[in-house]
Amino acid sequence: MKKALIALLLISSFCEMMASDLPFKPTSDPNLPSTYWYFLKYDDIKDYYVVANADDQDTNFPESVSNSDAYSMWCFVGDEGSGYRVYNKGKGKYLSLGQFLNDDPDINPNQYVVVELHNEYDFYLRYDGFGVPHYLYMRTYVDQYGDLRYMDVAEWPMAPFIVELAIAGVAPPDDSSWTRQDADGVKYGFLDGGQSAVSTETSNNLIDNNAATKYYGPVENCWFIVNASAEVAVKQYSIVTAGDTRQYYNRSLRSWKLQGSTDYVNWVDIDVRTDCPMPFADQQEVVFTVNDSRKFRFFKFIATQGVTDNVQLSEVWINGQNHSWGYATTDIEPTCGEPGQLTRVCDDCQAKRFEILPPTEQHNFYNDICSFCPLHENETLLLQNGQRVPYYAMAYHDYRTGPAGSEVWPAAPAGWMSGESFDSPQWHQVLMPIASPGHTGGPFSNLRYNSHWYGEYNCFYFVRTFDLPYYYPNATYTFNCVHDDNMVVYVNGSEVINEQGWTATPANCNWANSYDSYNVPATVFQQGKNVLSVYIQQNWGGAYFDCELIMKNNMVPGDVNGDGVVTAADITALYNFILNNDSSHIVNGDQSGDGTITAADVTAVYSALLGNQ
Repeated sequence: MKKALIALLLISSFCEMMASDLPFKPTSDPNLPSTYWYFLKYDDIKDYYVVANADDQDTNFPESVSNSDAYSMWCFVGDEGSGYRVYNKGKGKYLSLGQFLNDDPDINPNQYVVVELHNEYDFYLRYDGFGVPHYLYMRTYVDQYGDLRYMDVAEWPMAPFIVELAIAGVAPPDDSSWTRQDADGVKYGFLDGGQSAVSTETSNNLIDNNAATKYYGPVENCWFIVNASAEVAVKQYSIVTAGDTRQYYNRSLRSWKLQGSTDYVNWVDIDVRTDCPMPFADQQEVVFTVNDSRKFRFFKFIATQGVTDNVQLSEVWINGQNHSWGYATTDIEPTCGEPGQLTRVCDDCQAKRFEILPPTEQHNFYNDICSFCPLHENETLLLQNGQRVPYYAMAYHDYRTGPAGSEVWPAAPAGWMSGESFDSPQWHQVLMPIASPGHTGGPFSNLRYNSHWYGEYNCFYFVRTFDLPYYYPNATYTFNCVHDDNMVVYVNGSEVINEQGWTATPANCNWANSYDSYNVPATVFQQGKNVLSVYIQQNWGGAYFDCELIMKNNMVPGDVNGDGVVTAADITALYNFILNNDSSHIVNGDQSGDGTITAADVTAVYSALLGNQ
């Protein structure tokens, strides 16, 4: 026996394998708040427990135990390398252990050791009880988590020792039926949830892998708990909107929190969202980044606020999901100046993904105005407003504090004007335009909005990026917007608009007759990536925001390098491009309008030069 003990103690890889099968959660310090407390029970019928005497004597075996009796609570301190000691909560001391196996000096008395006995691998631990030494050991059995171990008494013909969770006297529930699996293969299933308002729209629909079903009911009952097939860290989670969200926008979720637990008793916040502008799109998956390194076996989602007292949503998923996007349906056909939209539906879960189709740019200009869209000739729509097809922006929502007249506005998010710092969980993808809940009957009543702007006395930081294939120094850039209230606009970090107050609009207006227009200097733009940043201070009353950016190319015919005049430098720029592929001085090289830069463009520039003489 001794040889088997010593040999097996040296097999660290086996110990690591067994450690994952322990029926208890070890701790490094029994005084930590994360400590797991357990009952050691050896007779299911008579309910005998291992309990420490309050007078600091040996352990004994009472026939009943109170969940509040600290002397009946134990924790396991250590790891698979150093072994585990057993600590009693009531005494605040470790269990007094004798030597192992006839006082063998080679065995640490304060740890579990792996031995081979009757062709089984067991854990042995000696303790003194009733004045004689006993050995607790773990023997294999199978439960809902697979192969685990329970305790037994080696020298007595007793029932097995069972490790029971002692925190609040509540044990984790059995595994549920798995209904969803994330991209890493971890499975999830519904355990418990709140009562709904409709018998067919219950909280277990939130994890049934079907975005066509939903929960609908009081916001205080919109909660549910799922368990996972393995402890997992949350990197992200998804909320899928209900199938009729566009119709019942006033049932949208407003605030919520996601919690995690390893024991089904102690819950900690993983992510908390307040006044989050959810989109008014049906069955759309909205992903929230978390990047939390803590691992949990149980997850609880709790709705804390809605637009009204009742909320609805269809699914909540932990971590990244695999989707099988099926056939695409075009909802809105793109036109010459307006983007379109198509919808893809996942064949597995019925979640929807919406994609923007770019404008065709096939205009029909007559007297400098397109017959199909409001664009003029030589105008380019750089950023579309959200009236016809919503676009995505990034936004950060925060509140000001202090009494009226001496308010303190929150600090802007770090690096927000760069368009790169969107990893923080405070950033959301927002479906534009955005407006106050129930924003009807006022000056914006005909302006459809796609996201809720919650509360008063707060602010948003909106950021959008776009590309310019060329820099046009003589172009005219027009920023159109409806804003409520104060607005500051930046392009590539430079302030270009600072407007106090809200946009004055007529009653029953629409986008075409409601927006204000502002000229933005061409000097703030650049070739390649550009960043538009908009800061809104919402002071009181309703709120609304949407915008678009239009560029009109005012290039002089023959001006290739964009300096505003036609000279020999433009011909040189064309030759350098044609002969050496040097595009450093090409801003508008296609002078002939055939879509390429060739000798025909050189001829066009010569004609412009001669015409100017």
